[in-house]
Amino acid sequence: MQNQSLEEEVLCAFKRAMDEGQQDVAEHLLRALETLGPEVTLESSLGEAYALVAQHSSRKPLQHRDH
Repeated sequence: MQNQSLEEEVLCAFKRAMDEGQQDVAEHLLRALETLGPEVTLESSLGEAYALVAQHSSRKPLQHRDH
């Protein structure tokens, strides 16, 4: 079994955070993906994350907590 790259693991964690409604966590993970793979393509982890954000935001707007 081949190990996942750090980028793939962060993407999996991002998807889980989005599915569980943990937008604050998802935002931090999205920033990590932006740092790991700054090029956005349809095939990239970052492109996939942005598509997921768009899909979720069409269903329910993201809410940010004020700190």
